[in-house]
Amino acid sequence: MGIRETLNKNPGITTGGTAAIILIAVGFIIYQLSGGGAPSVATEAYFTIDDGQTWFADDINKIPPFQKDGKEAVKAYVYKCADGKAFVSHLERYTAEGKKALEAAQKSNDPNNPVVLEDVMANGVEVKSPGAPTWVSLSTTEGTKIKTPRCPDGSSKNLEPVLP
Repeated sequence: MGIRETLNKNPGITTGGTAAIILIAVGFIIYQLSGGGAPSVATEAYFTIDDGQTWFADDINKIPPFQKDGKEAVKAYVYKCADGKAFVSHLERYTAEGKKALEAAQKSNDPNNPVVLEDVMANGVEVKSPGAPTWVSLSTTEGTKIKTPRCPDGSSKNLEPVLP
């Protein structure tokens, strides 16, 4: 006896199975519409006031450098490698001109203006490794090399970002 014959002889099973499938589909739709399963949007980032020795979570919309506890806070990119120990890969801040342009964009209710963002990324971002004496422009070869995360042993195997 085939599936079709079994279903025809047992209409209760057919009705119950159909109802279960409909309930599962409706539940899935409600779950998706309520935000379940959707990727979360980051609201915090890591910053440091001591050259990456320690870090703290704060509002992702803050434009570094900014003042925290009387010291200059800059963005800290935190990663972990195979050993699971978290470390700061590199630090980032905006030049005075870059920060001013981003603040103006935020105030104009157009914080994602592509022209402003492109100009700031090309000319207004500086990076450095923790402990390094000087900041360099992100748009240089050296800046790109600094921003490319590596484990303390120099590898990039099993490298994972650590998020607040």
